[in-house]
Amino acid sequence: MLNPDSISSLKDTYMNIGVFGAGYIGGTLTRRLAAVGHKVFVANSRRPESLAELAAETVATAVTAHEAARSGDVIIVTIQESSVPNLTKDLFDGVSPEVVVVDTGNYYPQQRDGRIAPIEDRHA
Repeated sequence: MLNPDSISSLKDTYMNIGVFGAGYIGGTLTRRLAAVGHKVFVANSRRPESLAELAAETVATAVTAHEAARSGDVIIVTIQESSVPNLTKDLFDGVSPEVVVVDTGNYYPQQRDGRIAPIEDRHA
């Protein structure tokens, strides 16, 4: 458990953070994390050029998904649950096992994602 002295010493520690997804959650995280001084590398399902506006606004670096996976101390995956299977299988090849991966995904079968059998069937 962190004590107050440990927390105080971390306040000026900045990380490299890769963000997959630039929708509402990914864009918000990119803005907030960059605003407090972290170096953010943001990727989406399109090309990095499609993130030029967000990059200019936040001073984040627009990159490919492979570059984002290899750029951070922390990687945040913030894409639709139904899009996860579309990520390339080698996305995390060569990434250090010490890198923390956070998934913000929420499964919305009726509103957005449709039924995803591996999720639904494991509860049967």
